[in-house]
Amino acid sequence: MTMHPGEYLSLSYVEPHGISLDELAERLGLPLLDVKRLLAEEKELTAEMAVRLELAFDRSAASWMTMQAEHSLMQARKKVDPNSVRPFALPRRIDAA
Repeated sequence: MTMHPGEYLSLSYVEPHGISLDELAERLGLPLLDVKRLLAEEKELTAEMAVRLELAFDRSAASWMTMQAEHSLMQARKKVDPNSVRPFALPRRIDAA
């Protein structure tokens, strides 16, 4: 199961440590609206946000971005009807060793 980074941030850091949204936004150097939208899962995590989270909390920017990518892929797979895509029938590629 994948989780939106905003949900993870809320459950792992904001709620258990009583961090206010104002303080979180101020410490991350982000607009309060962006933080609110991230926590409400209305905004995707950007690479810049991931770096800021890495600096604020003990979790790598790459792990934040992986979480976002996995969540985005899960959402996309729910939306895309496989029958709406016509795959190419390409010849098998032979790789030279």
